[in-house]
Amino acid sequence: MKRRKFTAEFKKEAARMLIIEGQTAGEVSSQLGVGENLLYRWKQAHLSELEALKPEGAQSPTEMAQEITELRKQLAKSYRMNEILKKTVGYFSREV
Repeated sequence: MKRRKFTAEFKKEAARMLIIEGQTAGEVSSQLGVGENLLYRWKQAHLSELEALKPEGAQSPTEMAQEITELRKQLAKSYRMNEILKKTVGYFSREV
């Protein structure tokens, strides 16, 4: 079986889908036909490459990626809480 070779641009795009778009490795894996472990390696390599290019005093790309992940979790939690509150308001606003 012949090994597939991927371009640097393809790898960066896959890493971008994971980091910026917030897609799961499973989603990207099924879209691109690449293994999840390989995607994680590409993500780490891309973040390491960006670390070397970051200006002095700026937040590191790894820290930014972690912050984005945390903010997405907080947003999802807020959506869930809003849905619960909407249902509660609807329940108590009904006429008895």
